[in-house]
Amino acid sequence: MHAIWQIESQVFGEAIYPDFFFRQAVDLWPDLLLVAEREGQLLGYGLGGVGQQRTQGWLLSLAVLPQARGLGLAEAIIRKLELALRTQGCLQVRLTVDPVNPARRLYERLGYRELTLEPAYFGPGEDRCLLEHELIVPPLQDRE
Repeated sequence: MHAIWQIESQVFGEAIYPDFFFRQAVDLWPDLLLVAEREGQLLGYGLGGVGQQRTQGWLLSLAVLPQARGLGLAEAIIRKLELALRTQGCLQVRLTVDPVNPARRLYERLGYRELTLEPAYFGPGEDRCLLEHELIVPPLQDRE
């Protein structure tokens, strides 16, 4: 948990979840915290959650260390989180992203579309785009 929080603070600086949040999230969604590591070193993580509407999943946080970017880790984490959310019955995944965050291009390339721009989402000057991606449900014969 501490290593995840360290990545969170290194990637996002002051705008981070408190360390206890990750512990509580794992208690709520134990299958929705995924990590990427190489040779025992944690390089990134993704955290998902299930909304009040059980068919609505969330990508709550995604971070990859700067020295590990460009290796496809973020995309792999997102895809695995989407699969885990589908397994839990989610039909869509939502996330929020700063409108100028370069990661937005990755989300859009992976099929996320903007639902709205929410001014002051986290407070003054903290605008966020709300993005959503429909999860593909396999045909019945593929689910057996």
